[in-house]
Amino acid sequence: MYISYFVTYPLLVVFFGMFVFFVYNIIMAGRGTVKIDAADAVEAQGEIVNIRSSSGENSAFINVVIQVRFITTDHKIVNTEGKAVIDVVKIPEYKKGIKVPLIYSRKEPKKIKLKIPSPLDK
Repeated sequence: MYISYFVTYPLLVVFFGMFVFFVYNIIMAGRGTVKIDAADAVEAQGEIVNIRSSSGENSAFINVVIQVRFITTDHKIVNTEGKAVIDVVKIPEYKKGIKVPLIYSRKEPKKIKLKIPSPLDK
């Protein structure tokens, strides 16, 4: 049975493209896609209350959900969570009680974006 290269190579390209698409989506799922208007954004320091992995157990990068507690400019205590991608080597830097920089919305303080540099941005 003879299979033409006109069939084999396009199929390989399609399957490779699908593989790359799924890997990209899995990695990007952990990144914070929160949109905060620049005029409404306020920087703060949040204390890590809890951290849990959301995927990437056998990867060099881990998608994490970090629960933080911070105080707003009008002195309200807010408990919320944000997503980030961290390098496996840097896991000890994100323990309970550690301060992390974040940006929150003045109108909706529970809407945050963690200022943790992604290893994917290098």
